[in-house]
Amino acid sequence: MKKAFIVFLMVSSFSAKSVVTVGAQDCPNQFEGRVKEIIEPAGAEEFFSANKVVFENLHTIKGQPGETVLVDILRNGPFKVESDGEYRVFARGGKLCWIEKI
Repeated sequence: MKKAFIVFLMVSSFSAKSVVTVGAQDCPNQFEGRVKEIIEPAGAEEFFSANKVVFENLHTIKGQPGETVLVDILRNGPFKVESDGEYRVFARGGKLCWIEKI
C-alpha cells in the first residue's frame, strides 16, 4: 500500500506540474481575457491531458502577456472555460496558475 501511494505521488507530481503552477505570486502574467478558441488534443485522452485555450487579452493586470495568449488547462482539472467567456487569468510560461470567471 505504501509503495503504491509513493508511485502515485511521483506520477501525479510530474504530469500535473507540467500543466498547473501553484501560487499566484509565481505567476508573472495576469490578465482579463475572452476565450477565442479551445483546442482539444488529438489522440487518446489521458487523465492529465490538457486543452490549449486561446485568450484575447482585454486588460493586462501584470506582466506582458500579449494581445493573444495561449494557456494549457487540464481537461479533467478543477478549472473549466467556455467559448466567448471572460476570465481573469494568472499564468506562467503558458501554464495555468489560476482562473476565475468575471
